[in-house]
Amino acid sequence: MAAHACCDVVADGATTPAGAAASGRLRLRRPSRALMKKARKLRKAAGGKRPRPAAASRTKRVAAIRRKMEALRRLVPAAPCGEERADGRLEELLLHAAGYILRLQMQVRVMQVMVHALNDNPED
Repeated sequence: MAAHACCDVVADGATTPAGAAASGRLRLRRPSRALMKKARKLRKAAGGKRPRPAAASRTKRVAAIRRKMEALRRLVPAAPCGEERADGRLEELLLHAAGYILRLQMQVRVMQVMVHALNDNPED
């Protein structure tokens, strides 16, 4: 059983970690208040967050970006025959999505003009 660096490993009746290992019966003792206070002070100085391994946080970020790319790919319809398919790269997908948004905006403007033209009273 491995102990944290902040916890003291003590055996029943033993006062040192070496004596604890020799007796074979280990128990974890709670860290002292002073040690906990020091740890809180260090975390607060570091920005209040516990440091995470860089590889784990990078992996989580990459996974989140992949999920979002897949969601965007499902929202944006397949490219027409004349356009390039945005399958692989993030830049291509974002450019394809931007073009799709512009086409939707243009359709909305055209429909607004049509509604305005049809609702105009010729008597005014």
